[in-house]
Amino acid sequence: MLLADGIGPEMFGADADGVVAYLTSFLGPPTHDTDWVDPFEIGLCPGTELRLVSWGVLTVTLGDESDVASARRHFVSYSYGIDGEVGLEPAGLETEEEITIGSPVSALVTAYPDLLLIEEDDFAGPSYVIDESRYGYLTGLDDDDLVTVILGGQGCGE
Repeated sequence: MLLADGIGPEMFGADADGVVAYLTSFLGPPTHDTDWVDPFEIGLCPGTELRLVSWGVLTVTLGDESDVASARRHFVSYSYGIDGEVGLEPAGLETEEEITIGSPVSALVTAYPDLLLIEEDDFAGPSYVIDESRYGYLTGLDDDDLVTVILGGQGCGE
């Protein structure tokens, strides 16, 4: 389950190796792993080391510095989906309100009535913000448009 503070029982700040082991236990081996690298190889990320581990379109960010922990390798954030695409693996991950990739905007608004919908601009496509740790991307802002990305945690450059 994609939560405001982690994935299933693995909360932001949890041990990095434990998070990878947990996700591997039900998703199988990762499809991509950057291993531990300098954060600036990936983006404007805090700390001295960063690792991205993916299972299809689910990627977890692991680092040694964030708002939730410092000076140790831990779970920082997740990204589920690819902007503009729906129906990719692993399928079936959802929020506690049953929102997933492919959910209509109308269901998103019903689940999170106080969310902010943001029109496309020069930098990003249509998006939504539930709160400071939950946000994502949409195909558009109409009721029948779809959720394409669900993000949780502290992203790089924020």
